[in-house]
Amino acid sequence: MDADLVASRAAPLMETAIDGDMVALDIENGACFGFNATATRIWALLDTPMPIAAVVDHLVGEFAVDRARCRDEVTALLRQLEGRGLVRLEPAI
Repeated sequence: MDADLVASRAAPLMETAIDGDMVALDIENGACFGFNATATRIWALLDTPMPIAAVVDHLVGEFAVDRARCRDEVTALLRQLEGRGLVRLEPAI
């Protein structure tokens, strides 16, 4: 199950905040990314590797969102970021 996976940052990014959102540059790959406020918060949480379930717990505590919807959307975002080489998703040790 994806919620059991541990998410961590895989790539160092140069980051800047703009009105609650984040713009990030992956210098090694020459790619630029725009993160909305929620993705920016998730990225901040991943400053320390943590299980997807813990990311969901944080967000449910901070935002008015249904847990199942939050889990599905966080998992989809992290899978997308993994596909771009920005995060790693690994089984807990």
